[in-house]
Amino acid sequence: VEQLFLDDVKCLSETFRLLAAILRSSAYVSWAQALLPDEILSRILRIVGKTDNATLLEKIIDFLSTIIDNRDVIAMLIQPLLKLGLVDRIIGLLTTELERSPDEKLDRSGSLDLVLHFMEELSAIHCVSKAMTSNDRLIKVLVNMIKSPDKVEVASYCASVVIVISNILTDGKHLVPKISRDLPFLEGLLEVLPEVPDDDQARYALWSILARILAQVQATELNSSSLDRFASLFSGKFGLIKDDLENQVVDEEKLTPEDALLKGWISRCLVAISFFMERWIEEKSSQGNEDSIGNAREVLSYCQKALS
Repeated sequence: VEQLFLDDVKCLSETFRLLAAILRSSAYVSWAQALLPDEILSRILRIVGKTDNATLLEKIIDFLSTIIDNRDVIAMLIQPLLKLGLVDRIIGLLTTELERSPDEKLDRSGSLDLVLHFMEELSAIHCVSKAMTSNDRLIKVLVNMIKSPDKVEVASYCASVVIVISNILTDGKHLVPKISRDLPFLEGLLEVLPEVPDDDQARYALWSILARILAQVQATELNSSSLDRFASLFSGKFGLIKDDLENQVVDEEKLTPEDALLKGWISRCLVAISFFMERWIEEKSSQGNEDSIGNAREVLSYCQKALS
């Protein structure tokens, strides 16, 4: 443990490697207790916050993941780590990786994935996702990642980002109204659909986010301008939804509980889209823009058929 207080990168990398191995051994309880003092946990988090070395980052995240993977160890260490600023340190890691120059990102191509996969693991823990819901900085960073025009060029991170957002929204329903009117974010989510067709967890997460957002919008009073924007978005991007649904057909007789939950999220989305389109068609019919209305009717018809 004393090795943690050295400033040598190679030494620290080896120390975290050994600690991870020990926490996977039968001696994990006594070693977890040895890590409990605030002085030691604070030092670990300081290293997390300032490391610029890709190898050390890998060893630290492996060590922290080992803590998460052991129920007894996490029961001892997670609350002290949260109290000492674990969430802020991990957000700092994420923003540091995002702000690197293109050349640096090329040299550290796996670092961003490492950080995001670890955030994904963390956000699955109830007390951590609850702490994340009160961190406006984290929500802003994740939303901006989905809105980024570069996201499809780094599709590997899309799955982790939507899973983290979904986990946070499960415990942070108060956040849904804040993001429900962010059309670039909604558009970004739709653009992620083709990037996660084979990742069941990410696809479930994405549809759950869409359903929560659209239910929130549906429950609020939309003025004519807002309705125009939503109708335009779904008319223009509906092909992405259609492709996803038609490429992921599930046999009703082989429906798993997870499939049933996903089907529920999708149905809520289609109901909300139908609601927007019906209102928009009704509002615009008298204005005679038949091309736009025709597209909206196609979307509405598809939704109604899929729901029947």
